[in-house]
Amino acid sequence: MADTGAIVTVAIVLFVIITVYKAVNVVREKEVIVVERLGKFNEVLTAGVHFIIPYVDRPKTYTFRYFVTTPLGNTQLVNKANQSKILTQNEVLDFPKQAVITRDNAMVHLDAVLNYRIVNPKRMIYSCQNLPLMLSKVLQAQIRNVAGSLDVDQIINETASMDRVSGEIDMQAARWGVKIEFVKVQRVEAGKLESVLAKKKNADLKNQEVIINAKATKQTAVIESEGHRDRTIREAEGEAQQMLSRARGQAQAVLNAARAEARTVKEIARAIARSGENPTRYLLALKYIEALKTITSLPRTTVTFMPHETAFLQTAQGFGLNTVNPPAVPAR
Repeated sequence: MADTGAIVTVAIVLFVIITVYKAVNVVREKEVIVVERLGKFNEVLTAGVHFIIPYVDRPKTYTFRYFVTTPLGNTQLVNKANQSKILTQNEVLDFPKQAVITRDNAMVHLDAVLNYRIVNPKRMIYSCQNLPLMLSKVLQAQIRNVAGSLDVDQIINETASMDRVSGEIDMQAARWGVKIEFVKVQRVEAGKLESVLAKKKNADLKNQEVIINAKATKQTAVIESEGHRDRTIREAEGEAQQMLSRARGQAQAVLNAARAEARTVKEIARAIARSGENPTRYLLALKYIEALKTITSLPRTTVTFMPHETAFLQTAQGFGLNTVNPPAVPAR
């Protein structure tokens, strides 16, 4: 009887420990637990300590089974069985590389990674089984679809063109409560086509270099011609401004000289008028003297001075007329 009582006591203690263990659930940050009551969804437990009814409430479990590529390039099976805690942080899946056929019928191997995050744990756990495997199959289908619309050189040189895969997968994964952050292509293996594509890329780079140099030379010539044109325009504008300034100065000098001469004439006329003489005759005489000075200073010009009394006769002789000069009458 003593042994039986001890066994019952141990069984009761074990039952209590198991019951307490099932009743207490500690959830860490970025983790959730989906709880069912009698096989039906009850609640979602977030970070913290939670108490549930043992044997009535139980966490919903799931299993993930999929293949990934190790850092050494090997394919490894990942098996997560009977998991109750669902991670809500970002997770990265490095799936094995897959063969695709491009638009120009070339076969290449793409090594892609997928980053996802569970945003609705309830929908994820009730709407799909083995989420990573489903994501890998959808990724393979979308990569084949997108790669089939691109040429092999576009896939190799512009891996960003494959980024639209993430948007298309995200629309499908939203039904499972999953958010696709991004899909990136790590490596592209073209096999024997790599050497051909490398030569083509080098040729394209050389052609691009020639085009860039030609554009640079053309741009330099355009800049030099524009600079020469601007310099010529500025020099012409400077010469025009200089001529205009010189003309203005000369005009101002002539105007000042005319004003000074006018003041001089007024003063001379005023002074001569005081002496009773005719100022007009005096001024005309001055002009005659100035004109005579100008004439005598001309090159190859001969000037003969004649007496006033015989000036008329000598002038008539110059025109071929016969003239007689009467003798002078002596004064009485």
